[in-house]
Amino acid sequence: MSLSAARRGAFTLIELLVVIAIIAILIGLLLPAIQKVREAAARAKCINNIKQISLAVHNYEGSTGYLPPGSINTTTATAIPGLDDYRYQPPAGTALYANHSFLSLMLPYIEQANVLTAAAGGYNFRRDWNDPANQAAVVVRIPVYECPSSPVAHVVNPNFGSTTFFPATSDYWPIGRANNNAAAWTGVGLAFPGTDAVNSVLTTNQRIKIAYISDGLSNTLMVGESSARQAGWAWGQVYANDNVALGFSAGAWAQGSNNIVCAGTRGPRTPGVRPLGKVTTAAHTTGGFGINAWNQGELYSFHSGICNVSLGDGSVRSLRESISLAALFKLAARSDGNPNDPE
Repeated sequence: MSLSAARRGAFTLIELLVVIAIIAILIGLLLPAIQKVREAAARAKCINNIKQISLAVHNYEGSTGYLPPGSINTTTATAIPGLDDYRYQPPAGTALYANHSFLSLMLPYIEQANVLTAAAGGYNFRRDWNDPANQAAVVVRIPVYECPSSPVAHVVNPNFGSTTFFPATSDYWPIGRANNNAAAWTGVGLAFPGTDAVNSVLTTNQRIKIAYISDGLSNTLMVGESSARQAGWAWGQVYANDNVALGFSAGAWAQGSNNIVCAGTRGPRTPGVRPLGKVTTAAHTTGGFGINAWNQGELYSFHSGICNVSLGDGSVRSLRESISLAALFKLAARSDGNPNDPE
Protein backbone atom coordinates (compact mmCIF):
# COMPACT_ATOMS: atom_id res chain seq x y z
CA MET A 1 0.00 0.00 0.00
CA SER A 2 1.34 3.40 -0.96
CA LEU A 3 1.78 6.22 1.55
CA SER A 4 -0.83 8.34 -0.26
CA ALA A 5 -3.42 5.55 0.03
CA ALA A 6 -2.81 5.25 3.78
CA ARG A 7 -3.26 8.98 4.20
CA ARG A 8 -6.55 8.88 2.29
CA GLY A 9 -7.95 6.27 4.77
CA ALA A 10 -7.39 8.38 7.90
CA PHE A 11 -9.36 11.34 9.35
CA THR A 12 -7.85 14.76 9.17
CA LEU A 13 -8.02 16.95 12.27
CA ILE A 14 -10.69 19.14 10.68
CA GLU A 15 -12.81 16.11 9.77
CA LEU A 16 -12.52 14.80 13.32
CA LEU A 17 -13.60 18.16 14.74
CA VAL A 18 -16.60 18.21 12.38
CA VAL A 19 -17.65 14.73 13.51
CA ILE A 20 -17.32 15.72 17.18
CA ALA A 21 -19.38 18.87 16.55
CA ILE A 22 -22.12 16.83 14.84
CA ILE A 23 -22.21 14.36 17.75
CA ALA A 24 -22.44 17.25 20.21
CA ILE A 25 -25.35 18.75 18.29
CA LEU A 26 -27.15 15.39 18.22
CA ILE A 27 -26.67 14.96 21.97
CA GLY A 28 -27.94 18.49 22.51
CA LEU A 29 -31.04 17.64 20.52
CA LEU A 30 -31.61 14.30 22.23
CA LEU A 31 -31.13 15.34 25.88
CA PRO A 32 -34.26 17.52 26.14
CA ALA A 33 -36.29 14.74 24.54
CA ILE A 34 -34.89 12.19 26.99
CA GLN A 35 -35.62 14.53 29.90
CA LYS A 36 -39.20 14.98 28.68
CA VAL A 37 -39.66 11.22 28.46
CA ARG A 38 -38.29 10.76 31.97
CA GLU A 39 -40.55 13.46 33.41
CA ALA A 40 -43.55 11.99 31.61
CA ALA A 41 -42.75 8.61 33.15
CA ALA A 42 -42.27 10.19 36.59
CA ARG A 43 -45.55 12.07 36.28
CA ALA A 44 -47.37 8.87 35.28
CA LYS A 45 -45.88 7.05 38.27
CA CYS A 46 -46.92 9.92 40.55
CA ILE A 47 -50.48 9.80 39.24
CA ASN A 48 -50.58 6.05 39.83
CA ASN A 49 -49.32 6.49 43.41
CA ILE A 50 -52.09 8.98 44.20
CA LYS A 51 -54.60 6.66 42.56
CA GLN A 52 -53.50 3.77 44.78
CA ILE A 53 -53.81 5.89 47.92
CA SER A 54 -57.24 7.11 46.83
CA LEU A 55 -58.45 3.56 46.18
CA ALA A 56 -57.20 2.66 49.66
CA VAL A 57 -59.45 5.37 51.09
CA HIS A 58 -62.47 3.79 49.44
CA ASN A 59 -61.43 0.31 50.58
CA TYR A 60 -61.27 1.68 54.12
CA GLU A 61 -64.71 3.22 53.70
CA GLY A 62 -66.06 -0.05 52.34
CA SER A 63 -64.77 -1.89 55.42
CA THR A 64 -65.81 0.61 58.08
CA GLY A 65 -68.66 2.63 56.59
CA TYR A 66 -66.69 5.83 57.20
CA LEU A 67 -64.00 7.83 55.44
CA PRO A 68 -60.76 7.79 57.43
CA PRO A 69 -59.63 10.80 59.45
CA GLY A 70 -57.10 12.99 57.65
CA SER A 71 -54.90 12.63 60.71
CA ILE A 72 -55.17 12.18 64.45
CA ASN A 73 -53.54 15.25 65.90
CA THR A 74 -55.23 16.71 68.96
CA THR A 75 -54.54 17.34 72.63
CA THR A 76 -58.22 17.40 73.52
CA ALA A 77 -59.46 15.80 76.72
CA THR A 78 -62.92 15.40 75.17
CA ALA A 79 -63.89 12.15 73.48
CA ILE A 80 -64.37 12.29 69.68
CA PRO A 81 -66.75 9.78 68.07
CA GLY A 82 -65.00 7.27 65.80
CA LEU A 83 -61.49 7.69 67.23
CA ASP A 84 -61.59 5.12 70.04
CA ASP A 85 -58.96 2.97 68.31
CA TYR A 86 -56.41 5.76 68.81
CA ARG A 87 -56.95 6.54 72.49
CA TYR A 88 -53.74 6.55 74.51
CA GLN A 89 -52.92 3.41 76.42
CA PRO A 90 -51.61 4.00 78.99
CA PRO A 91 -53.04 7.55 79.37
CA ALA A 92 -50.70 10.46 78.51
CA GLY A 93 -51.66 13.39 80.72
CA THR A 94 -55.00 14.96 79.82
CA ALA A 95 -54.77 14.29 76.07
CA LEU A 96 -56.91 11.36 74.95
CA TYR A 97 -55.47 10.54 71.53
CA ALA A 98 -52.15 9.41 70.09
CA ASN A 99 -50.69 11.27 67.11
CA HIS A 100 -50.92 9.44 63.77
CA SER A 101 -51.02 10.09 60.04
CA PHE A 102 -53.79 8.98 57.74
CA LEU A 103 -51.07 7.21 55.73
CA SER A 104 -50.43 4.80 58.62
CA LEU A 105 -54.09 3.81 58.52
CA MET A 106 -53.90 3.18 54.77
CA LEU A 107 -51.03 0.66 54.85
CA PRO A 108 -53.24 -2.47 55.05
CA TYR A 109 -55.24 -1.17 52.07
CA ILE A 110 -52.20 -0.72 49.79
CA GLU A 111 -50.82 -4.20 50.54
CA GLN A 112 -48.26 -2.83 53.00
CA ALA A 113 -49.70 -4.29 56.20
CA ASN A 114 -46.39 -6.07 56.76
CA VAL A 115 -44.80 -2.69 57.58
CA LEU A 116 -47.02 -2.46 60.65
CA THR A 117 -45.50 -5.71 61.95
CA ALA A 118 -41.93 -4.38 61.69
CA ALA A 119 -42.27 -3.00 65.21
CA ALA A 120 -42.01 -5.58 67.99
CA GLY A 121 -45.54 -6.58 68.91
CA GLY A 122 -46.94 -4.69 65.90
CA TYR A 123 -47.57 -1.00 65.28
CA ASN A 124 -49.42 0.46 68.25
CA PHE A 125 -52.02 3.08 67.33
CA ARG A 126 -52.54 3.75 71.03
CA ARG A 127 -49.08 5.30 71.23
CA ASP A 128 -47.67 8.21 69.22
CA TRP A 129 -46.24 7.54 65.77
CA ASN A 130 -42.69 8.26 67.01
CA ASP A 131 -42.97 6.27 70.24
CA PRO A 132 -40.00 3.87 70.59
CA ALA A 133 -42.45 0.98 70.18
CA ASN A 134 -43.35 2.22 66.65
CA GLN A 135 -40.02 3.48 65.36
CA ALA A 136 -38.99 0.24 63.65
CA ALA A 137 -42.04 0.54 61.43
CA VAL A 138 -41.94 4.22 60.55
CA VAL A 139 -38.35 4.11 59.27
CA VAL A 140 -39.52 1.81 56.44
CA ARG A 141 -39.78 3.59 53.09
CA ILE A 142 -43.08 3.06 51.24
CA PRO A 143 -42.64 3.32 47.43
CA VAL A 144 -46.27 4.33 46.86
CA TYR A 145 -45.73 7.33 49.15
CA GLU A 146 -42.78 8.68 47.14
CA CYS A 147 -42.99 10.85 44.02
CA PRO A 148 -40.13 10.04 41.60
CA SER A 149 -39.77 13.74 40.73
CA SER A 150 -39.04 14.73 44.33
CA PRO A 151 -35.36 15.80 44.49
CA VAL A 152 -34.63 14.84 48.11
CA ALA A 153 -33.89 11.60 49.95
CA HIS A 154 -37.06 10.17 51.45
CA VAL A 155 -35.66 10.03 54.97
CA VAL A 156 -35.69 12.67 57.71
CA ASN A 157 -31.94 12.91 58.30
CA PRO A 158 -30.86 14.94 60.16
CA ASN A 159 -33.92 14.90 62.37
CA PHE A 160 -34.83 17.98 64.38
CA GLY A 161 -36.26 15.80 67.15
CA SER A 162 -33.61 13.06 67.42
CA THR A 163 -30.04 12.13 66.55
CA THR A 164 -30.78 8.40 66.24
CA PHE A 165 -34.28 8.18 64.73
CA PHE A 166 -34.63 8.83 60.99
CA PRO A 167 -38.20 8.19 59.79
CA ALA A 168 -39.14 7.67 56.16
CA THR A 169 -41.13 10.39 54.42
CA SER A 170 -44.01 10.87 52.00
CA ASP A 171 -44.75 13.29 49.18
CA TYR A 172 -48.53 12.75 49.37
CA TRP A 173 -50.91 13.96 52.07
CA PRO A 174 -54.59 14.27 52.82
CA ILE A 175 -56.13 17.60 51.85
CA GLY A 176 -57.81 18.68 55.08
CA ARG A 177 -59.59 21.90 54.18
CA ALA A 178 -59.78 25.10 52.21
CA ASN A 179 -58.86 28.47 53.73
CA ASN A 180 -60.81 28.83 57.00
CA ASN A 181 -60.59 32.62 57.23
CA ALA A 182 -63.81 34.41 56.29
CA ALA A 183 -61.84 37.47 55.14
CA ALA A 184 -59.92 35.40 52.58
CA TRP A 185 -63.16 34.16 51.02
CA THR A 186 -64.46 37.71 50.91
CA GLY A 187 -61.22 38.78 49.25
CA VAL A 188 -61.78 36.37 46.35
CA GLY A 189 -65.43 37.39 46.00
CA LEU A 190 -67.06 34.45 47.76
CA ALA A 191 -69.26 34.08 50.82
CA PHE A 192 -67.60 32.19 53.68
CA PRO A 193 -69.46 28.85 54.02
CA GLY A 194 -68.53 28.19 57.66
CA THR A 195 -65.76 26.41 59.55
CA ASP A 196 -67.16 22.92 58.96
CA ALA A 197 -68.13 23.45 55.32
CA VAL A 198 -64.54 24.42 54.37
CA ASN A 199 -63.29 20.98 55.42
CA SER A 200 -62.43 18.53 52.64
CA VAL A 201 -62.99 14.78 52.23
CA LEU A 202 -60.31 13.77 54.77
CA THR A 203 -60.62 15.92 57.86
CA THR A 204 -58.26 16.09 60.82
CA ASN A 205 -59.70 14.28 63.86
CA GLN A 206 -62.92 13.36 62.06
CA ARG A 207 -64.42 10.24 60.51
CA ILE A 208 -67.37 11.12 58.32
CA LYS A 209 -69.77 9.35 56.00
CA ILE A 210 -69.71 10.02 52.27
CA ALA A 211 -73.20 11.52 52.43
CA TYR A 212 -71.81 14.31 54.60
CA ILE A 213 -69.97 15.77 51.58
CA SER A 214 -72.82 17.77 50.10
CA ASP A 215 -70.81 19.16 47.18
CA GLY A 216 -70.15 15.57 46.04
CA LEU A 217 -67.03 13.44 45.97
CA SER A 218 -66.25 14.31 42.35
CA ASN A 219 -66.18 18.02 43.26
CA THR A 220 -64.00 17.91 46.37
CA LEU A 221 -60.25 17.44 46.81
CA MET A 222 -59.00 14.43 48.79
CA VAL A 223 -55.25 13.68 48.37
CA GLY A 224 -52.47 15.78 46.87
CA GLU A 225 -48.77 16.39 46.52
CA SER A 226 -46.75 18.40 49.02
CA SER A 227 -43.31 17.07 48.19
CA ALA A 228 -39.93 17.17 49.91
CA ARG A 229 -41.48 18.38 53.14
CA GLN A 230 -38.50 17.36 55.29
CA ALA A 231 -36.91 20.45 53.73
CA GLY A 232 -38.29 23.89 52.96
CA TRP A 233 -39.00 24.82 49.34
CA ALA A 234 -40.49 27.96 47.82
CA TRP A 235 -41.22 28.48 44.12
CA GLY A 236 -38.85 25.76 42.94
CA GLN A 237 -35.86 26.50 45.14
CA VAL A 238 -34.83 25.27 48.59
CA TYR A 239 -34.57 27.70 51.52
CA ALA A 240 -34.01 25.15 54.33
CA ASN A 241 -32.16 21.93 53.55
CA ASP A 242 -33.55 19.72 56.32
CA ASN A 243 -35.58 19.49 59.53
CA VAL A 244 -32.83 21.10 61.55
CA ALA A 245 -32.73 24.11 59.21
CA LEU A 246 -36.54 24.25 59.26
CA GLY A 247 -36.56 24.30 63.05
CA PHE A 248 -39.23 21.62 63.41
CA SER A 249 -39.88 17.99 62.51
CA ALA A 250 -41.82 17.43 59.29
CA GLY A 251 -42.29 15.02 56.41
CA ALA A 252 -42.50 11.60 58.08
CA TRP A 253 -45.29 9.52 56.53
CA ALA A 254 -46.51 8.41 59.96
CA GLN A 255 -46.56 11.89 61.50
CA GLY A 256 -50.02 13.21 62.34
CA SER A 257 -49.18 16.88 61.86
CA ASN A 258 -48.64 16.42 58.12
CA ASN A 259 -51.57 17.40 55.93
CA ILE A 260 -52.45 19.94 53.25
CA VAL A 261 -54.61 23.01 53.74
CA CYS A 262 -55.50 24.92 50.60
CA ALA A 263 -55.16 28.32 52.25
CA GLY A 264 -52.84 29.81 49.65
CA THR A 265 -49.41 31.40 50.03
CA ARG A 266 -48.78 35.12 50.39
CA GLY A 267 -46.69 36.96 47.84
CA PRO A 268 -44.30 38.31 46.79
CA ARG A 269 -42.87 35.46 44.77
CA THR A 270 -39.22 35.04 45.73
CA PRO A 271 -37.77 31.62 44.81
CA GLY A 272 -35.65 30.11 47.57
CA VAL A 273 -36.89 32.53 50.24
CA ARG A 274 -39.33 31.45 52.94
CA PRO A 275 -42.73 33.02 52.15
CA LEU A 276 -44.27 35.58 54.47
CA GLY A 277 -46.97 33.10 55.40
CA LYS A 278 -50.36 31.81 54.35
CA VAL A 279 -53.26 33.84 53.02
CA THR A 280 -55.33 34.98 56.02
CA THR A 281 -56.81 38.35 55.00
CA ALA A 282 -58.57 39.88 52.02
CA ALA A 283 -55.43 41.90 51.24
CA HIS A 284 -53.35 38.72 51.05
CA THR A 285 -55.51 37.31 48.27
CA THR A 286 -54.18 39.92 45.86
CA GLY A 287 -50.95 38.40 44.64
CA GLY A 288 -51.55 35.18 46.58
CA PHE A 289 -50.57 31.78 45.16
CA GLY A 290 -52.39 28.44 45.38
CA ILE A 291 -50.09 25.85 43.77
CA ASN A 292 -46.33 25.16 43.91
CA ALA A 293 -45.50 28.20 46.02
CA TRP A 294 -44.66 26.63 49.41
CA ASN A 295 -44.30 22.99 50.42
CA GLN A 296 -45.11 23.52 54.10
CA GLY A 297 -48.80 22.71 54.30
CA GLU A 298 -49.75 23.71 50.75
CA LEU A 299 -50.03 21.85 47.44
CA TYR A 300 -46.52 21.61 46.00
CA SER A 301 -44.95 19.41 43.35
CA PHE A 302 -41.81 19.16 41.26
CA HIS A 303 -43.74 18.66 38.00
CA SER A 304 -43.43 21.65 35.73
CA GLY A 305 -46.48 23.88 35.90
CA ILE A 306 -48.84 21.42 37.63
CA CYS A 307 -49.56 19.58 40.87
CA ASN A 308 -51.30 16.20 40.99
CA VAL A 309 -54.33 15.70 43.22
CA SER A 310 -57.21 13.27 43.60
CA LEU A 311 -60.87 14.06 44.06
CA GLY A 312 -63.09 12.27 46.52
CA ASP A 313 -64.31 9.82 43.88
CA GLY A 314 -60.72 8.60 43.40
CA SER A 315 -60.10 10.29 40.05
CA VAL A 316 -56.71 11.98 39.66
CA ARG A 317 -56.29 15.44 38.16
CA SER A 318 -53.40 17.80 37.47
CA LEU A 319 -54.07 21.31 38.78
CA ARG A 320 -52.30 24.12 36.92
CA GLU A 321 -50.13 26.61 38.78
CA SER A 322 -52.30 29.34 37.34
CA ILE A 323 -55.40 28.20 39.23
CA SER A 324 -57.03 31.08 41.07
CA LEU A 325 -57.44 31.10 44.85
CA ALA A 326 -61.20 31.29 44.40
CA ALA A 327 -61.24 28.13 42.28
CA LEU A 328 -58.96 26.36 44.75
CA PHE A 329 -61.07 27.32 47.78
CA LYS A 330 -64.23 26.01 46.11
CA LEU A 331 -62.54 22.79 45.06
CA ALA A 332 -61.15 22.09 48.54
CA ALA A 333 -64.33 22.87 50.51
CA ARG A 334 -66.78 19.98 50.76
CA SER A 335 -69.96 21.97 51.41
CA ASP A 336 -69.55 25.52 50.11
CA GLY A 337 -72.35 25.05 47.57
CA ASN A 338 -70.50 26.78 44.73
CA PRO A 339 -70.03 25.16 41.32
CA ASN A 340 -66.39 24.46 40.53
CA ASP A 341 -64.69 26.57 37.88
CA PRO A 342 -63.67 25.03 34.53
CA GLU A 343 -60.00 25.76 35.37
